[in-house]
Parts: sequence; structure tokens; C-alpha cells
Amino acid sequence: MKKQLLLGLASVFVLTACGGGGGGSSESSPRNFDATEDVNVASIFDGGTATATENAAMATYLIDEDPGTAWVSTPGSPIIIQFAEVEEIHKMTLTRLSAQATLGTNADIRIELSTDGVNYTESNMSRIAGGIPCTSLTTNNEEMQCEMEKRATRFVRITSRNGKAYDLVEFEAIANK
Repeated sequence: MKKQLLLGLASVFVLTACGGGGGGSSESSPRNFDATEDVNVASIFDGGTATATENAAMATYLIDEDPGTAWVSTPGSPIIIQFAEVEEIHKMTLTRLSAQATLGTNADIRIELSTDGVNYTESNMSRIAGGIPCTSLTTNNEEMQCEMEKRATRFVRITSRNGKAYDLVEFEAIANK
């Protein structure tokens, strides 16, 4: 009898600890396995890579999710970020040291997207008209951010094109996964 009572109490304890127990609580709901979340697909932690001919050893600093590191650009020399696979991105953010940035449109930094690494289209994040439109664009001394319609992308090319070098702190490309 004691053995059955102990087994019964253990079962109640396990069910309670696991969220079971058959109660009619309105707080419990079935888990949604189809839910998606925003993921920074450019991150080295999600399979992203970064390559550059200038300051090549520092290229991964742009996608390491560490605000204490930066890749130093050189005018006209791009950095290329490659995702693990083609992703439907809907938001991009480029963070840089504010001391070097200019206000207003940022035609001094070109950001281009590609699925094949050969044919690129410039984002309105860095261009006033034409290219890939941003549905919402935010630009300040430290950050350029573009929300856009989902766009199939695997490569992002960022180039400084005004004769200046920049400390680019972090780049994020957000997709739902």
C-alpha cells in the first residue's frame, strides 16, 4: 500500500513539474511549433561569413555580435557578407562609430544585395532613389536601418565610396526562421 501511495505521489509531482495534471487553467495553451522568430542570418553564430581584401583578419568583427569590435573599411574596398544559404531578409542594420558618421542620406556607404554573389542590387538604405526600397529607413550618427519587403539574399556587399574609411561595428540581416 505504501509503495502504491508513493508511486501515486511521485506521478502527481512529475505531472505538476512538467505542466501536466489535467487542470483546466486558462494559462496553459498548446505549443505552436510553426512559430517563427527573427534571426540575424549574417551572424557568425548562424553560419554567416565575412571576407574583405583590406583588413581581412578583422572582417568577421562586423558580424560577431560584439559591439566592442569593428572592421575598418578602406575607400572603394568592399566587405562581403555571405549567409549560410539564401534567406528572405526583411531588415538590415549597419552600426558604425558615431564620431566618423555624417547625418542625412548616406550615399558614402553603398550596401548591395545578391543571391549569387555576382549580380548585386543597391539598397535604398544607401541610395536616395532606385534600387531595393526600404519601407522604413532610419539613419543617425551610429546606425543605418532599413526595413523592407522580404528579399531573397545570400550576399551583402558594403563599400565605402567617398574617400573615407569607417569603423563599421556591426551588420545584421534579419530573416524569419
